[in-house]
Amino acid sequence: MLMTTKPEIDFHNLPWPAGTITHAIFDIDGTLTDESSIVTDATIDALRHLDAAGVPITLATGRILNGGANLVKRAGIHAWVIAAGGGVVWNGNDIVSTHYMPTEQVEAVSALAERTGLVPFYFDELDFYADREALAATGTLEVNENASEGRGMRSLEGLDRNKLTKISLAASDPAQVDQLLPEILDQFPDTVQSHSNFVDIPVTGVTKWEGIEKSLVARGLTADTGLGVGDSDNDIAWLKEIGYPIAAPIASAGVLGVCTWQLPNIENSVARLIEAKISRDHDDDRA
Repeated sequence: MLMTTKPEIDFHNLPWPAGTITHAIFDIDGTLTDESSIVTDATIDALRHLDAAGVPITLATGRILNGGANLVKRAGIHAWVIAAGGGVVWNGNDIVSTHYMPTEQVEAVSALAERTGLVPFYFDELDFYADREALAATGTLEVNENASEGRGMRSLEGLDRNKLTKISLAASDPAQVDQLLPEILDQFPDTVQSHSNFVDIPVTGVTKWEGIEKSLVARGLTADTGLGVGDSDNDIAWLKEIGYPIAAPIASAGVLGVCTWQLPNIENSVARLIEAKISRDHDDDRA
């Protein structure tokens, strides 16, 4: 049975020895962002401080690449980005790997959307595509455009179905998503409900962990000395691999089940965690 609560992190008494953590991994939406998928100034400042302290950073997200890469550029930090739920890996300068969805999976997801009345929106390495009017009617256009970090939605006319990294399905009523979720999971077991109004369907068999592992190996880092924070089921695969897994203040039961601790439900909790780690390590260096 999954645990639904975990010990809460005390920023004044972090539960690991100073200097133990050598790198950090963060989900973005629901972890670094507010409810509108916007990363706060306090969190951006904390990421800058972490980078300045020499701690390697990995951002692992279901967003399009720009949703992570532009955040890295805005913050002025060095980081790898794992985007589209593991479908795209970026090393801070270049895309180093991409998984494209097989044609038969694209057709199957599209058929499911048509049969159920859910609104599909499609992702490639750089953009997401949808019928703007239909997606707006679900109430999810703004949150997805915020998550794209300025690229915005593209018209379906420009969609290349041979280069998709993820497909999401949205509804205006969360109850419809909840009702259809078992059917969707039965057909696509890797599906994650990342928002009350939509689900994400990645390339079959692809997870964030695959991209994270690749990024760690490239930088000579090991999972056991990594701190990580995530909130939804697409974070489970990697949180269970790292040494210091922490659930976001609002996290799925599955995430809580694999994490050792949970952040308190306060404003800018990840920023507070980062600043506490830096402060404690600095104090230890001076001692």
